[in-house]
Amino acid sequence: MLHPFVSSLRGRIAFMAGWIVVMAIHSAILVFLFNISITDSLVDSLFTNSVWALFAFGLWYWVRFSDIETGKTFTIAINHAGAAALSVAIQVYVTFSFLRWYAETGSDYQIFIEGSTMGRVIAGIATYLFLSLVFYLTVYIQNFREKLVREGELKSLVKDAELNWLKLQVNPHFLFNSLNSVSSLTITAPEKAQEMIIRLSELLRYSLRQSPSSMVPLEKEVECCIGYLEIEKVRFGSRLSYRFEVTPECLSVNVPGMIIQPLFENAIKHGVAQTPDETEIVAKVVKYTGGLEITVSNTIPSDPFAAAGAGVGLDNIRRRLKLIYGAESLLSISQTDSVFSVTISIPFNQ
Repeated sequence: MLHPFVSSLRGRIAFMAGWIVVMAIHSAILVFLFNISITDSLVDSLFTNSVWALFAFGLWYWVRFSDIETGKTFTIAINHAGAAALSVAIQVYVTFSFLRWYAETGSDYQIFIEGSTMGRVIAGIATYLFLSLVFYLTVYIQNFREKLVREGELKSLVKDAELNWLKLQVNPHFLFNSLNSVSSLTITAPEKAQEMIIRLSELLRYSLRQSPSSMVPLEKEVECCIGYLEIEKVRFGSRLSYRFEVTPECLSVNVPGMIIQPLFENAIKHGVAQTPDETEIVAKVVKYTGGLEITVSNTIPSDPFAAAGAGVGLDNIRRRLKLIYGAESLLSISQTDSVFSVTISIPFNQ
């Protein structure tokens, strides 16, 4: 850790300004309390505090060496007691030597100097303690700031790691089913198999291209979802139909990458795959003052093949939205007798 009064221009200015204030107070005390002339009081103050200012540079490193957070209290107290005694002794000796040389023989100021030994020792001890406290406070503030920076970096890393983990949870069932469909199509319809492989590779490439918190235009997300739905149509055929209701002004708005596709995956898993009848999935995007509202709805089978799942995909989206935007309740669910809907809100200016 660099010296706070040397490492920056602001520190040097603060250091000089502080000592100027101390010198002014010192001079005023000599003038008004001890009737010392302004000239003599200024010389006394300037030299005395200049010596302490020089000591202050070295005292900083002594404070850094005697870290109260890691060292033993008794050892630190002994170290500072010794350092204070040595510093005060040197300062008083140097100051007295200079001021005796400066003062006129027999003058009132010389008499004052000879009788001020104890006062200077006490003032020196107080100055040492004050400087030590200031430096310890400075160390504490710098350590606290560094701790906040490290915690911020750590939280950012954890956030990115969790976002990455959530985003890359591609449903293995979707991938396996798609590959099985490709395998079947290679025999019955090779041209469709080729098309499906291309769509699947584009979807996976798009997913891997996005960073944990990347933002993409809604238009790209819609294209990704259409590619996904076309892959699923190969599996379900006429049982799956879909429709997008998106105004052109919404297509340029940035949204988190791969945030909508899991909504369609959820609709297919709990809608299309649960009934032999046709299921329609409708995606509606509405722009409001604070952002976008994206709703994906699907018809509910009256006689499902199996019970609904645990909703892991929706929890995944909810957690991603909270991590990215820092807000709760950005995902809501509604259900009627025939329609299940999931709505996510994408705030602007994020």
